[in-house]
Amino acid sequence: MTTAIPAEGRVDLHLDWDGARVLAATVRSRRPQPRRLLLGHPPEHTRQVIPRLYSLCGDAQTVAVDTLLSLLDPAGVGPAQSAAWAARIRLETIREHLWRLGLDWARMAGLEPQPGPLRELLAGRERFANDERLAREWATQTYQSLFGVDGLPVPERLDGPVFQHWVRAGSSSLALLLRELRPRLVGLGRSRAKAFASVDLSAFAVDALPRLREDPDFHWRPDWAGQVFEMGPWARSRDLPLLVELETEQGGVDAWVRVVARVLELAGELAALAEGAPARQAMAWHRQEDEAVVALEMARGVLLHWIRLEEGRIGDYRIVAPTEWNFHPRGPAQESLGRLQGRDAPALRDAVTRVVMALDPCVHYELEIVHA
Repeated sequence: MTTAIPAEGRVDLHLDWDGARVLAATVRSRRPQPRRLLLGHPPEHTRQVIPRLYSLCGDAQTVAVDTLLSLLDPAGVGPAQSAAWAARIRLETIREHLWRLGLDWARMAGLEPQPGPLRELLAGRERFANDERLAREWATQTYQSLFGVDGLPVPERLDGPVFQHWVRAGSSSLALLLRELRPRLVGLGRSRAKAFASVDLSAFAVDALPRLREDPDFHWRPDWAGQVFEMGPWARSRDLPLLVELETEQGGVDAWVRVVARVLELAGELAALAEGAPARQAMAWHRQEDEAVVALEMARGVLLHWIRLEEGRIGDYRIVAPTEWNFHPRGPAQESLGRLQGRDAPALRDAVTRVVMALDPCVHYELEIVHA
């Protein structure tokens, strides 16, 4: 008999609104955990359950499972396997960015969706993984179609004036999209969230293991040393000159900065793939007796998996996804939503949609607005 797989959960948003601005925002993430489907089974059972339970970012979820199982194997993790995992997550990150920008944000801006590059990637993913020349050709063509034949300077050298000129004068569908989005996103949902730095992954993985063991609610409300961090493209790219400039201008990170960060990361990943550069993957793990934890960067931020064995079988298993950070009760979504204004309920709902899309949860959300 096939075990039923529960729904992927949702984020609940509650806003107290006085008819002009939000007075208070409450955020709660309600993602399911795989524990009850795994308890008592051999570790290999995770390969059957996790990919079916979490369909979004399924490659990253699978890599996390494979890493944990490798940690439990005396052979451990080899460099060739790590490189293959990194390449897989890079393609998935590119796919997620193409999806959000070419489909979701295009619809939000009232523009015609641009599914071409995404469709080509979905159709050729397996071939790209095994044929570097083919992957480089696709990445080159996709980069040129999105950013123009002359492209943009690499993100590390891109400054405000050059980027603003490209947004104003660029003829590509992506430049047009950003022209439409900028006035809708600048200043919207501003927050002063702390960005999680990928260089801290190793220390975080070590510290997270005892927290997962001792705190049954850690996966609902994660923190590190009492701090709640923002995860995702902006957190990874925060030190890029353009993003520093934009954040300074806005007095914090807003929906526009988050979308620009996604665009810059897409540009960097496509350029690296086109050049044949190895995928850069931030990943860390830690094992202690019958427990193991892995933390890795994926499209939406840091994904963490933890397993505890009892007599060779699964005694506990928990996942902390980026959504639990970005939509933490004290996280960036809560602060961003608490700053919103809206002259009427439809306008407020539209603003909420844009803020949520910029933070990109991996589940649907439900919104309740209470007129105070």
